[in-house]
Amino acid sequence: MAQRKKTAELSEPDIRRILEAGRIKTELDLERISLADRELMHQEKTQPDLRATRKAISDMIVEYESRCWSDENLVTDAKMEESEAAEIQAEREYAFLWKRNMLIIAKLQALSLKQKDLALLLNHSKSYTSELLNGIRPFSTNDLKMIHLLFEIPLTDLIITIPSQETLNRLENAIEKISSLNPKAKTLRETLANRPVAKGLLPDDWFDEDAHEEAGNEEHVYTKLSLSNK
Repeated sequence: MAQRKKTAELSEPDIRRILEAGRIKTELDLERISLADRELMHQEKTQPDLRATRKAISDMIVEYESRCWSDENLVTDAKMEESEAAEIQAEREYAFLWKRNMLIIAKLQALSLKQKDLALLLNHSKSYTSELLNGIRPFSTNDLKMIHLLFEIPLTDLIITIPSQETLNRLENAIEKISSLNPKAKTLRETLANRPVAKGLLPDDWFDEDAHEEAGNEEHVYTKLSLSNK
């Protein structure tokens, strides 16, 4: 029996997985972990326990850039295109995840709940829940279903559906094959082309301390509540 080909998934960034691997392997993981590092740079000021994680991330970024970008012969046009595509995808992912955290934390604030309460509701430890809210670990599908059930946040605002270019290419090829036998399937191409995507990319100062302090109430809730376990 022929082995099924592994395809890209609509999965969330998993910074913990990269840390446990001890090495950055792709441009997408580099962009994802770089965005996480910028957010942790802000969060570690009130959560000193994050410093070890930031140090590990920083070391991995330096090692990857030295391995993959220091030799000019390795920096091809294809490499540059891969890097640009990875940057766009990572920013769209984080724009979605950042907004999602805002929604979750606003609900916690409205009910005077803290991280330790969310940990109890999701049956996680406080440290695990902290990593969820700080973007180190991805929420599981079960976590998101529970959050939807408890806080009435629409699933479309909780479950990320930002496909990689690899996934888009595979779907387009599959639709073309199916459409040759079933013309009605051509509508799938239009659905895919009109899919919801994150509105815009992250602003240049999204991780800046002054921007957090000057932001409106929603951002203030995020800064205040996502750090509180007491």
